[in-house]
Amino acid sequence: MPAPDARTEEAGTAAEGKGKPTPPGHLVVQVYNEDAGGPPLRVSSGPGEKLSKVVDAVYRALGVTQKSEDRLTCLATGEDVRQYSELHLREYAAGQCSDLVWTFARDTGGARA
Repeated sequence: MPAPDARTEEAGTAAEGKGKPTPPGHLVVQVYNEDAGGPPLRVSSGPGEKLSKVVDAVYRALGVTQKSEDRLTCLATGEDVRQYSELHLREYAAGQCSDLVWTFARDTGGARA
């Protein structure tokens, strides 16, 4: 039997590839990487997971180390996702960013206004 995915076991989140179903009850965050372009990365997590762990899973899936200068924002509001790190994903989706679509860019990357 193969070893379980460490991301799934540790944080209750998983990056999703094509054809992988979302576990029942999980919420899916789509992240557009403004530096790399392409289709959005999808990360699923249980609704009771802390947003800080979801953010950690996003960074693992992106294959980059988190830096304070990075921009990880809710697409609909433009607000920094990380300021809500203590909320559970369901609380965040109910109030701050209901569509759970985020954008990511390094401080030197992505489109600037």
